[in-house]
Amino acid sequence: MASRVLRDVTNYKRSQLADRRQAFEERKAELLAQTQKSSDPIQTLLDGLKKLGLKSTTAQASNGGFSLSNTRQMLIQSTFDASIPSALPSAWQADLERLLTIQSNKFEYTDLFSRLATEWVDKPNDANLLLGSPFGGDSTAESTDTESFESVQVGREEMYRQRQEWDSFVFTERQTDTDAIEAYLSDLFIEPQQKKKVHKTAFDHLQTAFNKWTVTTNTCSSEDVEQAIKAVLSADLLSGRKRDELIALSNAGNGVLTEVADVINMEIANLGDWSWKPSPTPTQMRKQINGKYRVYMNPEIHQALLLQYIGTRFAVSSKAIFKAFIRSKAWPKSAHSAMSSKDHARFAFYLGGENKVNYQNSVLQARRDQFQNDFFLTQLPDKIEEVSRDYNASDDSDDGDSDKKSPLEIKQTLLRLATTELMVQRKIYGSFTLCQTDFKWFGPSLPHSTIFTVLSFLGIEDSCIEFFKKYLSMSLIFPQDGPNSEPRTRVCGVPISQTLSDVFGEIILACLDFAVSKATKGRCQLYRFHDDVWFWGQKGDCEVAWEAIKKFTKVMGLALNEEKTGTVHVSDKGEKPSSSLPKGPVRWGFLVLDPVKGRWVVDMANVDQHIAEMRLQFAQCRSVFSYVQAWNSYMGRFLGNNFGHPANCLGIEHLDMVFSTFKYI
Repeated sequence: MASRVLRDVTNYKRSQLADRRQAFEERKAELLAQTQKSSDPIQTLLDGLKKLGLKSTTAQASNGGFSLSNTRQMLIQSTFDASIPSALPSAWQADLERLLTIQSNKFEYTDLFSRLATEWVDKPNDANLLLGSPFGGDSTAESTDTESFESVQVGREEMYRQRQEWDSFVFTERQTDTDAIEAYLSDLFIEPQQKKKVHKTAFDHLQTAFNKWTVTTNTCSSEDVEQAIKAVLSADLLSGRKRDELIALSNAGNGVLTEVADVINMEIANLGDWSWKPSPTPTQMRKQINGKYRVYMNPEIHQALLLQYIGTRFAVSSKAIFKAFIRSKAWPKSAHSAMSSKDHARFAFYLGGENKVNYQNSVLQARRDQFQNDFFLTQLPDKIEEVSRDYNASDDSDDGDSDKKSPLEIKQTLLRLATTELMVQRKIYGSFTLCQTDFKWFGPSLPHSTIFTVLSFLGIEDSCIEFFKKYLSMSLIFPQDGPNSEPRTRVCGVPISQTLSDVFGEIILACLDFAVSKATKGRCQLYRFHDDVWFWGQKGDCEVAWEAIKKFTKVMGLALNEEKTGTVHVSDKGEKPSSSLPKGPVRWGFLVLDPVKGRWVVDMANVDQHIAEMRLQFAQCRSVFSYVQAWNSYMGRFLGNNFGHPANCLGIEHLDMVFSTFKYI
């Protein structure tokens, strides 16, 4: 629908432009002919330009330019003012004639832009046709370094391979040992001495807070609907006609939004009877700029807004509850190393005896603050007004909340933080160990039994869990499979780009965060961006953290992605890497950590793979605009972001390396 509207508007504007251009060129030719015959050519030009509606000279005021009215006055003054050079009127005439040429060029360039826009609409890429949108799948308001502009041939082998793997997870029920999960969580959160407790523990407060949470006590307003619309659009959940309708709804006015809010309130009041309607829900695959495919649901608008409204409130409450828990004494914190008497004497000598050691200004406290602010439950919003965050899509622009970093900023911070820790710990201890892993197909492979067992253990009431079960057990169908395709029921995993799914994943992984911190007595923290997991420190602490991760993975019924799992041990003492830590390189974007040099280098093999993908994407572009869009997405955002932004800790060598790689590309 949007493509038809854009085509009609563009054709109308081109028609109007052609008429205006023809009329202007005819009047321009007449004016220039009159000027050649006139005894006062400058005055003739001034009169003609006034009739054409042109009011200023071509030069800027700072460079001697002035309005046509001033030119007229200067022309009069030149007839009796001997201080005005005789050559100046000739310069005025040339400037006035150049103004006519510039106006002709404006018409020409406007026509060129219109023809390019028409070409863009008339020759969409194959994937654009799939989405019913001229925007190439990137229908978000903000462009990102992983934005989904789709120039992919339907039926590419890689898409079908990933589709089959996705099907194998989502439509195959994965039962986990719920008793083992409960026992694991009990050992994790409940200390033996707490079983005979008198006072409430931090975990008791956590359970109580979760048990009190319910969405039925909230009343949805028109402002809430407006916020939900923004979040759904930002998540790029809907496509084609539904997305156009949602945009129209956002501009419909307060009266219409109030009606939608009333419908949502009626749904919430009868949440126990809620179900997916209509069913099955259409689903589609979209290709990302990094070559991977993601499967998106395309629900009805009112369902998407209802789930966004509930999900946002559950997310904000869950994050606040866990933030209170991490600030409690239950969450292990690495102890400050006690200063010796000699250290205290040196401290007093250099800083003065009246100064006291302030641990709140220490590096250790800075680490804690940064972990809590930037990496703990970073997928979840801190407040209702905050737009949902897509960890796969790293925004270049700010999300409107200056107090919170964007996904791109967090990823860049992770690179700089790991590099800085390498330099500091290598200087202090002579060695540094960095480990990386993530979970294989985390979203699609997350067992439902694991989700509900964890939620129940944390205190979520049964009525909420029953609603979540209905939410996850949706019937799905792929329209691109043809009219004879059969709907299938999801029995595993969570849908993508939905806030409720983010909450389920983050709550489960928050248990892993706590498990690693507890096992290492706070010396190792998981610097996690959703299921991308990094941890570092001394070799012994990393070994303990890795064992905690493996135990969690086994109990929860998950699997680690071996392709993205690795360890780098940098040592100035000739130490060998630990045999118990995972083998493999540590990667960040297009960078890989060199254990010998102790710094990041470009992985040229990975770059070559993306060059091949770029060639394929560019070959699929059928218009100038689509080619420019593809070029900007790769060269302007994706490549630059994945080489790492310049930073002092990365050094000048990093910049030289990036420049040479861009030249190679």
